[in-house]
Amino acid sequence: MKRKFALILSAVMAASSLPLTAYAANFKDINDVPWAGAETVINSVADKGLLSGYEDGTFRAKNNVTYCEAMQMVYNVLVKTGVAKSMDAVEAYAYMGTLDTYQVPKWAQMAVAYGLKNGIIDMQLVATKFAGGNTAATREDVALLFGNALGMYYDKEKDAAEAKKFADYWSISGERLVQIDLLKRLGVVSGDNYNNFNPKKNINRAEMAVMLNKTNGILTEGVEESGTITNITVNENKYYNFTVKMTQGGTENVMATLGQMPVYSGNTTQTVALSSLNKGDQVSLIRSGNSVIAMRVTKGSTAQSKYDMTGYVDSYKNDSLSFENENTGETVKYPIKSGAKIVVGGQTVTRTQLKTLLDDHYKEHAYAGIKTTIEREKKNGNYEDVTYIEELYITFTNEYTRVGEVKSFSTNSVNMKFIGSSSEGTYYFAANCEFYIGDTKSTAAALKKLADSGTVYVKVTVNADEKVSKVIMSEDTFDEGKKDTSRTYKVKSLNDKKLVVEENKETTTFTFGSTNPLDNITFYGYKNKDWENLGNVDKAEAFADDTDDTMYCKVVMNKSNKVTEIYLSTDKQAWNKTSDEKRERKGTVASIQNDVLKFKTSSVSYTMLDKYNTKDSDNTIKIGSTETQSKKLLTRLANDSAFELYAEIVADGNNKVTEVDARLTAATGKLVEYDQDKKRIKIETSGGEYELITTSKPKLTDEDDKKFTLDDIATSKYVGEEIKLGFNSSGVVNQFTLVNGPNVGSGLTKVSGIATSAANGLQVDGKSKAYSFLSERKMTLRVYGSPTESLDTVKKMIADPNVKVYVEAGLDDQERVETLNVYIREAAGELTSCDSDYIRIRTASGNKFSLDLPGKVKTCNVKGLKQEDLEDGNADNKGYTVKVVLTDAGVISSITG
Repeated sequence: MKRKFALILSAVMAASSLPLTAYAANFKDINDVPWAGAETVINSVADKGLLSGYEDGTFRAKNNVTYCEAMQMVYNVLVKTGVAKSMDAVEAYAYMGTLDTYQVPKWAQMAVAYGLKNGIIDMQLVATKFAGGNTAATREDVALLFGNALGMYYDKEKDAAEAKKFADYWSISGERLVQIDLLKRLGVVSGDNYNNFNPKKNINRAEMAVMLNKTNGILTEGVEESGTITNITVNENKYYNFTVKMTQGGTENVMATLGQMPVYSGNTTQTVALSSLNKGDQVSLIRSGNSVIAMRVTKGSTAQSKYDMTGYVDSYKNDSLSFENENTGETVKYPIKSGAKIVVGGQTVTRTQLKTLLDDHYKEHAYAGIKTTIEREKKNGNYEDVTYIEELYITFTNEYTRVGEVKSFSTNSVNMKFIGSSSEGTYYFAANCEFYIGDTKSTAAALKKLADSGTVYVKVTVNADEKVSKVIMSEDTFDEGKKDTSRTYKVKSLNDKKLVVEENKETTTFTFGSTNPLDNITFYGYKNKDWENLGNVDKAEAFADDTDDTMYCKVVMNKSNKVTEIYLSTDKQAWNKTSDEKRERKGTVASIQNDVLKFKTSSVSYTMLDKYNTKDSDNTIKIGSTETQSKKLLTRLANDSAFELYAEIVADGNNKVTEVDARLTAATGKLVEYDQDKKRIKIETSGGEYELITTSKPKLTDEDDKKFTLDDIATSKYVGEEIKLGFNSSGVVNQFTLVNGPNVGSGLTKVSGIATSAANGLQVDGKSKAYSFLSERKMTLRVYGSPTESLDTVKKMIADPNVKVYVEAGLDDQERVETLNVYIREAAGELTSCDSDYIRIRTASGNKFSLDLPGKVKTCNVKGLKQEDLEDGNADNKGYTVKVVLTDAGVISSITG
């Protein structure tokens, strides 16, 4: 059962002392917002990707927010904070037809579908407020969205006591009152100077930024409540149970596991050991939903500072501790300083007792947190920096975990590269080892298949025998590897000794040296609109000095508060742009729905870029076995159950696909035509007809052992028969398999060529002989290059002098057209409208035709008309007279005029 809260705004503000996302938006009209702190809040939500500005660099804080925009923002904050998963494209597809009916914009449909599926909104609200996408949202309706979203994690109070404290609460719609009450208790909303909520007033972008910022803080950092520790019990030196007497009344039992529950010292991000907490310490509990995710010591007896590093004791000899860093996997050796504080299992011990305890617990892992100090000492006539351990905290455990990127994986071991380090380690599996992909139990063979498909990460649990008892593999990184300070600083100076930065006129220094070696730090610079590895500190220093503009930086540290990455840029927007991280994935495609690609062996969704240019190596799509390289064709093949599509992709850090190399591995359909000379075969599936490239002499097989030749396949007697296709490693057809024998006695003969009109039929290539049509009900018709399947429309095309049509006609024994394949080759006329799927023209004869628009037209040579205009519909009704030329496959190759 979810805990009920009585919260005030100050509790939310206390949580904000945890790391915040970088402020980098820098909108040029930010000073137009009158209230204090506007720049910080607006830039913060913009940097988090929760609310964006306009192309001209403005924010336009006073603009109203529409219902569709509000739902998109709620969806953004839930997904980007990680408390909710992105809407599954297959699940979303079930809502798309209805949303199209209500004219909900395409860009908002995924978010609206998520809202419907999770009960944040209902269909009545969509029909009345979301329809058309342009209705400005009211404050109470936006509160409904946020309240229902947060209501999945926090309890609502039916009496709505807090909401009823608003002076105008009586004007709030009854069904909205409990959501507004929840938001007020969480500190998300407040009243104006007169304590009015103003429920019917439209919400503007500045107000929305405040709600998003506070909601983001609640979902990422939790909500804090204060209390005093009254009792502490420890089990197995690993599991801590704290009894906390809450300031607001009652007690709370907090269960904490060693290494999993962070405890912060005051209003800092410095952590202290669980073993250092004592009765009487005043703490605040940081919640996310019903769970306590962290504690903060606000006043206590402990003086223990943050750990410099954490890991496992390797050995203790001659007053020196050999220590394996759990983040980097590297082993270091430090002497223990005279008078050092040594705590084992919560008890302070001497060095002699430490050695005894380590010997007694030799079958267990000694998990340690250490704080170091550097002293200048003279050795062999030279002064050196010597690192000593001045505080040591140890707890014994039967197992420990390791996290890293998989370098190789077999059924008995895994080799990984540790996060935040260049070091690697190999771990062998115990006989009873358990294997998981995410939260789902799996097998070693399945994990190997996933590891072979691209970049993956792994967490292993190592037992007392140094064997792995549990393996968890994921396509996403595990959180404990590193932490992002999430602040953007101004760089004051950078050299091989230190980085000096400034934030809010306060200076911070990151010192490099023995406790934070430069070899463990990677420097990145934002150049040529992308992040590049600068190689070393000297090049990073040169990069920082080689500009007259202000240099900004972002610092990333591991869990031991050691700097692992430093990012430098003169562009404050750089951190809001695509990450330089590239991920590779390969395997059989399960589906592509609404530009979201999924593999059969993967749980991660990958977003296809809006545009692909086959000539641009950075945004390339390739499909083996076809000449047409388009996202539209790739989507058709992926979603047609008659095909098995294999793909190798490259995606950026946001899982946006930048490169696709795909090929077919299997296909089944009805034979339409085989052309030996052109090395082409056409098959028909439930998804339409496809033309594929073949090898010169495909291998022939027959499931019924009937003999046939390539010449036989090229005749009409096999037309309409089911055929299976095999493919080589390049995705080119190299095998034909007939499921049944030839279609003997079909009587169909074929004619083909440019069609002209004849009485109730057509002529081919200008010949006088005419062929009449069977009725539309009896005739099989396929049209390429246009969405039409209407015989009347086809007749108009053939009769229109401004349209050139190539046909392939199958004739019955009375020479009537029984099957007709229509390929539009050219069409000329006035461009009347367009969108991402179709271009529509009106010919001089007054006929209107729609033509399929691919993702990228090779040639668009019409004055004033751009490719983007076609896709975005900006060319509608502007009087363009165009000539459209299509390929043999019915795909537009050029538009001229």
